[in-house]
Amino acid sequence: MTAAFYLLLAIGLLGAFDVLYFHTWRGRLQERAECQREVLWHTVRHVIYGLQFLWVPHLRFQGAALGLLAVLYAADVFVAWADVWEERDSRAPQGGLPRGEYFMHVVLSVLVGLYLMSIFHAVWPDRLLPTGLRVDPPAVPVALRTLMTVMGVVALASFARDLVRWFAFRRAPAVPKQPPPRRIVVEALIPAPVETVWERTQEPELHTQWDVRFTSIRYLPECDARGFHLMDYRTHLGFGLEVKGWGRYLANTPLVRSTFEFGSDDFRSLILKGRGLWLYERRAEGTFFKTVFDYQTRHGVVGELLDAVLFRPVMRLGTEWGFETLRQWCAGDEGAPARGRSRWRFALFVLARVLGRAPAPGAARSWLGSGNENREAAPSCGELVEVSP
Repeated sequence: MTAAFYLLLAIGLLGAFDVLYFHTWRGRLQERAECQREVLWHTVRHVIYGLQFLWVPHLRFQGAALGLLAVLYAADVFVAWADVWEERDSRAPQGGLPRGEYFMHVVLSVLVGLYLMSIFHAVWPDRLLPTGLRVDPPAVPVALRTLMTVMGVVALASFARDLVRWFAFRRAPAVPKQPPPRRIVVEALIPAPVETVWERTQEPELHTQWDVRFTSIRYLPECDARGFHLMDYRTHLGFGLEVKGWGRYLANTPLVRSTFEFGSDDFRSLILKGRGLWLYERRAEGTFFKTVFDYQTRHGVVGELLDAVLFRPVMRLGTEWGFETLRQWCAGDEGAPARGRSRWRFALFVLARVLGRAPAPGAARSWLGSGNENREAAPSCGELVEVSP
């Protein structure tokens, strides 16, 4: 039973990732009317695997009691078949299964086949024993047995929760929700004229003095069809590593707005291609400066996961850190650029934000959203243009 235990543990952990990432976070199946039959099969699967997570690390079935296992595994096979049958119609409006999820299902199918073979090999001799159940844990660490037990309890609780949600959805179908916008939005009220802010954000040599995200920015000789120079962006990561990127303007209205496109052909860069804008608004207190940008990632599912968990939050805070450095610099603090370029100071800033420290009053602020949220008391810069790539 030891081999079956480890196979089931791997299936449970990979299945949890499949549910949390592909079903809940990316596909948002529970919010889509066309996916409700698939969601029901997933809900039933929770109870089937919950029971397996509870019996495999603790119990041994004997004699006629093995019929209960036969029913349980037959139900598992039937639900898996019904789920595959339903997915074709359920996922059609989304363009079918993502490649990453399809690959995950292939891996899980192989593991499930090995698991069923292992279970059959382990319990077949017990058919000749007297009917009953006995406590006979497999030879695995107690910590892993405890982990699988917890997984079983969580699976059964998820079954109860999802079943209630499914019935609620069926009684009052909701309008399908779109995934929440995840554009990076940063704004700051800078106590300086628009002309000063424009110069220090548009001139590459001045830009790199306050923006910790880039080591160097320079215009390339060639221009695009609109007459804008292409730009070369570089960031030194340390240990001799450097990530290269490119950028270009899409439109430029001096002292008002800049829209731009950016990306990288460097495989070490998580950013494949993106778009964004800078907004400048003259105020009595100085200049209201705001950026909104978004990008596509490379490296498939791994890239999306790294972006959601780590890269995008750090990119957001890096932009906020730069805006605050610019605000202090334009306010007359000549030491702000040197402090802003310190990666140690930036790391402490990120740690403080992760621990829940809010921006100081009057400081730059950032969030993930659509870019049209009004996060300040003063009038906003108006509706933003579409910036998604």
